[in-house]
Amino acid sequence: MMGPTMDCTVLERPGRWRAAATIAILSLAVLPAVPLLGRSLAGVTDGASFAGPGFLNALGGSLAVAGAVAANAYAVGLPAGVLAALYEFPGRRLLLGLSTLPLIAPSFLWAIGWSKLAAWIGPRAPEALSSLGPHLVFGALTVPLVLWASFAATSALTRSQIDAARLAGGEKAVLSNAARQAAVPALLAAVLGGVLTLSDAGPDQIFGSNRVASQILVSFSALHDYELAGRQCVLLAGAVLALALPISVLAAPRIAAAALPRQVEGPVRLRVRTAAVAGEAFFLAMTLLGTALPLLGLALPLLDETGFDRAFAIAERTLGDTLVYAGVGGTVAVVLGFTTAAAVGREHRLRKFAIAFSIAAFSLPPSLAALGVIRLASQAPAGMDFLLRSKATVCLGHGLRLLPVAFFLGLRSWAGMPPSWALAAAVHGVPPATYIVRVVLPHLAPAGIAAFLLVALLSAADLTTVLLLHPPGASSLSLSVFTVMANARESLVASLCLIYFAFALTALVFGWAATRVVSPTRKEGTPPPKERPAR
Repeated sequence: MMGPTMDCTVLERPGRWRAAATIAILSLAVLPAVPLLGRSLAGVTDGASFAGPGFLNALGGSLAVAGAVAANAYAVGLPAGVLAALYEFPGRRLLLGLSTLPLIAPSFLWAIGWSKLAAWIGPRAPEALSSLGPHLVFGALTVPLVLWASFAATSALTRSQIDAARLAGGEKAVLSNAARQAAVPALLAAVLGGVLTLSDAGPDQIFGSNRVASQILVSFSALHDYELAGRQCVLLAGAVLALALPISVLAAPRIAAAALPRQVEGPVRLRVRTAAVAGEAFFLAMTLLGTALPLLGLALPLLDETGFDRAFAIAERTLGDTLVYAGVGGTVAVVLGFTTAAAVGREHRLRKFAIAFSIAAFSLPPSLAALGVIRLASQAPAGMDFLLRSKATVCLGHGLRLLPVAFFLGLRSWAGMPPSWALAAAVHGVPPATYIVRVVLPHLAPAGIAAFLLVALLSAADLTTVLLLHPPGASSLSLSVFTVMANARESLVASLCLIYFAFALTALVFGWAATRVVSPTRKEGTPPPKERPAR
């Protein structure tokens, strides 16, 4: 007896296959670290001998920096996000974009800019920057996370809630209630940003900081002791998970609820002079410290001489491999992430589990997976070179590590697709393949382009994965800058950094334009929403 004919509603119906597919795909994000974990945990002794002398002290210092960065980012990002969501002020959209620019470039690029600026200011500035520098760089990377978390939480308030608070107590009541609404998401984003700083060794090489990430970098790049680096990665991963797991458990229900489409009107941004001044002050300070001053520091060495000729030659040599790593890595992440979102579907419990797992997996240090791949490659036969010792290794490393980023965007886009579409297609006998090609994929296209762009930029900025896994002669642009910055002329380093920033900014603008092209536009004759003046 034949089973029922498959129709378009299979994409909406619950089933055991959803949990199995979700777990199978998300497990790929942590699968490369399994060989390293098994090898390192087999010989666990006390912490000092297990990870080398001074590692535990460096871990304590790293945690202190992460805590300070999280606290400062929370203090700045929370009010900035609330003000940007509730009020309109001149240059709001531009300032929102400028405040996010630090995320598109490697952290060591901004550290180089600060170091050049400090050297130009005077002899005492570099000494002060050695302790303050990591806080400035990591703060510029963490503030946008807190900013957008508080912005999204405040934007989730309905117009009726805002109007009720305004009638009860004016703008003070609106700000107070909005800040309480955004406080928890902003705090989770701040702690997550602080956790991510534990694995970033870029600024340490510029400022001379002794943090745990720099010790791991020294272990495998200078000492060539992969066993020691692996054990250090395991300890760092344990500390990261101890912090990230509570965040993922607390954040999962909120993100799962935010992924659902809203059927109510959001807040209308007003023009209030006091709020406008405060909002501009916050965003101008973030733009100045996060982007303008480091870029000024990068431009200062070019006043005496320029190194663009040699810099363009290096960029031309490495641009192809950089695009391959970023493009293929972004494709892998988008395909797997959006497939996971489709597997999760509208299962609420499965959505919370997938979100919590993705946050924890994304928090793990990239060196853990990269060293795990090296461990696996050292034991694999030569026939596996195409997968474990080639450019494909770097691409897969990027794609699997950044899979959670694509999954979050895919989950939100999938949740915004009405189930009635599949029901209507099934009633009219539309084949599932035709429904997917003509309805589902066009709906997911804007989020897919955004996810691809974001993953590609993060892949291009990732230093650790390329440093450990790239084959000889296949360096990326960011790795080339990191390699030559110690011995090359200042003008060459500055030129390379500015070329990288221009390349990343061009890709960002191009991706934004592509997203606007494929996004559904408002019908002609439908007026845009009007802004209401403050009473």
